[in-house]
Amino acid sequence: MPFFTRDQQDTLEAIHHANPAHGDLIEFLSGPLATFCAEKIAPRAARNDADESFAADNLRALGELGFMALPFSEKYDGMGACFSYLAAGLESIAKADAGFALAIAIHGTATDGLYRFASDRLKDKYVEKLSHGRLTGCFGLTETTSGSDAKTLKCSWTRDAATGEYILNGGKYWITNGMTADVFFIMAKGADGKVSSFAVEKGWKGTFEQHKIEGKMGVRGSNTAELVFADYRVPKDQLIGEEGKGFNYAMHMLNGGRVTIGAWATGIAQGAYEKFVKYAHERELFGKRLIDLDNTRREMSEMQIAINAGRMMTYQAAWWKTRGADIAAKAAMAKVAATEASVHVAERAIELSGGYGYVEDSRIERHLRDALLGRIGEGANEVLKIMVIPRALEKEFAERPTTQLW
Repeated sequence: MPFFTRDQQDTLEAIHHANPAHGDLIEFLSGPLATFCAEKIAPRAARNDADESFAADNLRALGELGFMALPFSEKYDGMGACFSYLAAGLESIAKADAGFALAIAIHGTATDGLYRFASDRLKDKYVEKLSHGRLTGCFGLTETTSGSDAKTLKCSWTRDAATGEYILNGGKYWITNGMTADVFFIMAKGADGKVSSFAVEKGWKGTFEQHKIEGKMGVRGSNTAELVFADYRVPKDQLIGEEGKGFNYAMHMLNGGRVTIGAWATGIAQGAYEKFVKYAHERELFGKRLIDLDNTRREMSEMQIAINAGRMMTYQAAWWKTRGADIAAKAAMAKVAATEASVHVAERAIELSGGYGYVEDSRIERHLRDALLGRIGEGANEVLKIMVIPRALEKEFAERPTTQLW
């Protein structure tokens, strides 16, 4: 199974055909990265899923390969590439193992947040090490009672007037990479109700506990944790950006995160599709191969329409992100389209494969279990459709109203 498809290449070429570095980046994605997916990630996917084990060594190796440094500047030993190339690579990784790919996506969100909003000192301290896999990052926004409604978070900070240290109290929940991270991008609310962000490490004064969340339905190849802080002291120079600006940072990071989830979901859908097509060429039904039945052809067409639509929307949103545009609506629409496509494709691949698709040996059922998280993570699709996207549509109509009929 190729881990970089012709459709991925064609989509990137439609966007970047004039980029002088495009050929080298395609060569990287179709060569070293695709080989890494085939040889290092995919062979461990089923076992990681069964054991709920995270391949931390593969994250480090992926960093050494240079993949996670793609969008960062040369100052941090990056390639300065458009975010769409990272999205394409993440799609390949998700096709190989969506649990592991989710860890890479969230690690990237934390790194990008530091890169965009932290002081030069913190950037120099963390960005190169994170983007090359020498450190692992996580994004600590969600809590037990605060998910899509992020403003309701209860994790709090106060400040010690004598030392200038920030004191964290409270918890975080559903934190991907929470058991293995070295750098925790933590959001906490001050006495004035405004959110600030902190780059937190283990080993400082106070209590910082990590509790593994087990028994997940899908993405079992990532590690997920509850984090608990009790009078945990954070040095004053670990504040990210400005006090009270953390919620704005989180919203920008979520926009980028929705692009990565779009790419992640597209990889899941592509994997389910390819495994079904393989089975359809082998299975005979009513004297014909399953692939030759009219219904199968129609279903395959619908799958590919959905996959390619999600891919194009995701890569385009990534392109706009690199250009510094407001991508709230574009990222939300790409995320919804791609995650809904992944659930549809995985479900149809299972049903069309019959009983075979329902068992572990098919390696198809894992894709549906993984895909379902996409509807929830980085902003539930329902919330994006009733709040984030409509806001953008209303703004667009206010700026450019339809005033005449034709």
